[in-house]
Amino acid sequence: MRIEIPREIAAIFAALLLVSALFRALRLHYIVYTLTLILLWAYLGQCWNILYGYAGQLSFGHAAFFGLGAYASSLLFTNYGVTPWAGMLAGGALAALLALIMGYPTLKLRGAYFALATIAVAEMVRLLTLKLDFITNGPLGIILPITRSAAYMQFDDSFHWFLLAYVMLFLLSMVSYRIEKSKLGAAFKMISEDEDASASVGIDVFKYKMVALLLSAFFSGIGGTFFAQLTGYIRPDIVLTPERSDEILIVAIVGGVGTFIGPIVGSMILILLRQTIFAMLGGGYAGVHLIVYGLLIIMVVRFMPEGIYPHLRRAIGRYLAA
Repeated sequence: MRIEIPREIAAIFAALLLVSALFRALRLHYIVYTLTLILLWAYLGQCWNILYGYAGQLSFGHAAFFGLGAYASSLLFTNYGVTPWAGMLAGGALAALLALIMGYPTLKLRGAYFALATIAVAEMVRLLTLKLDFITNGPLGIILPITRSAAYMQFDDSFHWFLLAYVMLFLLSMVSYRIEKSKLGAAFKMISEDEDASASVGIDVFKYKMVALLLSAFFSGIGGTFFAQLTGYIRPDIVLTPERSDEILIVAIVGGVGTFIGPIVGSMILILLRQTIFAMLGGGYAGVHLIVYGLLIIMVVRFMPEGIYPHLRRAIGRYLAA
């Protein structure tokens, strides 16, 4: 079967690979690490994009899926020696299970009510993680064992982390592209525009919304495993906070919801801003990056409501047509 790769995806991923290889050759490891974070947050933004950008279900609680993936793989690794490669799938499955449980009551809600329900679920997961300290080690978190083995998803070279994030984002972008061009994507689009009209033409609205939620949660859980292995240490106030949920949705909103390139553009902007602020201010002035996030969203919503990528694409199209 012939696999079609859109030119936009091919061009962006070829450029990312060339740039990262150049920085690795120059031994600029921090920049390679920053590129890895860009790819990870683009991946997470794309996960959120499946639920909201395609199916129109606004979530403010994706940190729950992200954090469950991180904790599931980390506990399996530290307590039972299970390789994170398998733990990644277990984390994704556990996140999908949470989505299934929360989806039955909450997906009957619409608009802001569903969004509020996702906040409540994320907060419940965070509090349970804190209270079940005999399992999760509570607020102290989990320090992952150091093996320095690729068999346990640990790499000495930052470029290898980049390559793993690169493959994850590429595969998810292809999944998103296939969804966008499929009957599933058409059903998502109809539901996002008008649920009542969709139901009137025979679309099982609840089923398709559940599919979108399960896909989004599963891939978010996989992203949580990657983050846990990358940092080597997780705590509830790192992986289960509202700030983490906000960052996930901001990259998609800023870049452009409902597109498979938008989260990549949004992540480049968000992560470069965040890392620059951290580098300039260090540990002082905590929360400044959140103020910048807020200003960024206001500017994008005011002047480019569809996101930066669709706006740039139209501008380039007009320029080439002139």
